[in-house]
Amino acid sequence: MVGIARRAVLGGLTALALGAAAPVFAQGKPAPRPAGQVILAPFQLIEPIKEILAQTAPKRPITVKPASAGDLMALLDTEAAADLVLTDDPDQRRTLLEAGRLDLAGETNFARDRIVLLARSERATPIRLRPGVNLVVPLEGNLIGVMTGANDALSRQTQAFLDRLKLDAPSVALLQSFPSLADLALALDDGQIPAAFVPASLLTHRPHLELSGTAPADIEETIRYSLDIVAGRDRPETRALRDALTGPLAVSLLTRHGLMKP
Repeated sequence: MVGIARRAVLGGLTALALGAAAPVFAQGKPAPRPAGQVILAPFQLIEPIKEILAQTAPKRPITVKPASAGDLMALLDTEAAADLVLTDDPDQRRTLLEAGRLDLAGETNFARDRIVLLARSERATPIRLRPGVNLVVPLEGNLIGVMTGANDALSRQTQAFLDRLKLDAPSVALLQSFPSLADLALALDDGQIPAAFVPASLLTHRPHLELSGTAPADIEETIRYSLDIVAGRDRPETRALRDALTGPLAVSLLTRHGLMKP
């Protein structure tokens, strides 16, 4: 009985101690590190990367988190777990390198993408956007989604692409800007808009979308993705993950989804 009472008292003291410490933990400690490795990548690459990992590293616990280039610095401050970073913005990558956030020896060219016009396949009645250029959009619904408002590489490249297309006034009037690619993709997936100018990689796992047109090579806008090891995370398992994402099987999977070799 004495032993039971003693254990009860000790248990009560332990519970009190944990109870007192709980608010401090909730307010001050960062979230626990996810199991395995973490990749930060642009929204449009999430599904292609998951498919590559399912084929090349099926048993590894790996988390892929969406991150626009402009968010990377803040995410690296809070995401102590990040091992690899993919970015489509060379200026932001240079800023991260200068700030010592990326491993200087860890860069790899991942893939090339391009801005294309995607349309919902069930809205197939086309109108030509511009004479002489193979870009058509469905007549029903009218609006064409674009991402041009945010100050990031994809927005700037989309705007440059539209400028080179030299769309006529009626076509320009159809453009509807979205604040992020995730918002634009949601509107396209839900059928709020029938077509959008987006990276070709957004086609992955979207059978309801089809390529509605590409621009001539002389005005095509190419997106280049860089893959970097985060500073302090250069370990054998990180290098193995990078190699899985850039090996021959990964390249063949990327090309199936509209991405091109580096």
